Amino acid sequence: MTEINPYHQGELEVQKLAGVQAIASRVSRLIQNSLPIKALDYIRQQPMIWIGIEDENRDLWAFPLFGPPGFIQSERGEQIEINLKSNFCIPDQWHRNFKPGKFIGCLVIDLAARIRLRINGIIEKISDKKIWVNVQQAYENCPKYIRKRTIKEQSEYCTFQFISAGGTLTEQLIDMMNQSDTAFVASRGPDGADVSHRGGMRGFIRYHLPNKILIPDYKGNSMFNTLGNFMENPLGGLTIADFNQGYFLQLSGTVKILFDNNYSQIDTGGTSRFWELEIHQWKLFRLQSSFKWESHDFSPFNP
Repeated sequence: MTEINPYHQGELEVQKLAGVQAIASRVSRLIQNSLPIKALDYIRQQPMIWIGIEDENRDLWAFPLFGPPGFIQSERGEQIEINLKSNFCIPDQWHRNFKPGKFIGCLVIDLAARIRLRINGIIEKISDKKIWVNVQQAYENCPKYIRKRTIKEQSEYCTFQFISAGGTLTEQLIDMMNQSDTAFVASRGPDGADVSHRGGMRGFIRYHLPNKILIPDYKGNSMFNTLGNFMENPLGGLTIADFNQGYFLQLSGTVKILFDNNYSQIDTGGTSRFWELEIHQWKLFRLQSSFKWESHDFSPFNP
């Protein structure tokens, strides 16, 4: 593996605004252009991977793929293979976004161990049963803000039922958001697509009239990959995950970064940073499977 200069102009700009250039420079060595050897076994053990990708209209979406351990693999770390087995079906709305040559963000996250590995790359090829992704960037993220969840029952099948879609959030969906403690965000900068985790106490994501939501930006690794992407490309996707009921609410729209703001009802952990998503579209899916999660303690890092 060779060290690379991983930051684009948007990331550098946000790092400067946050005053963390020195920290960001030090941690940049963590970003490699292939998976570390220790990550090869880790990804083979995981039943879930999150995807961040653009659709044909350049709108960004985040969504999960599930499978039995071993459905994600890599031989040497330069490429990952994602198996799409017939008993772990994904909706056509998601599948048709997979195209050779397309940027894709991947997040392999273990909620029980609070471990997450980001893998950004380009789809080399795709078949009915497999996706091959050439790795451009790979790095571990810190365990902060992840609510611990364990899988009580491992599924032997999986399919997603499309429930509904729209442009304006309903009261039912706002209520779902108010109970949420876990979400996943898709972004894209000049160097490719990305998907990352966002977590906090229940209700850390707030509905913000008219048809906007407000997400606090807590202290992280100082790389500012997501906000840096938003600085370059003000489009984003956010998926709110309800693991207990199996619902996944996908949101896509325009992003505005808010620095030095003080919303007294929302704790940022001292950063005074937020980002605002003006919703253009939403889609609601439900996971039909025998996966059953048990929720445990919230992250001790939560504000």
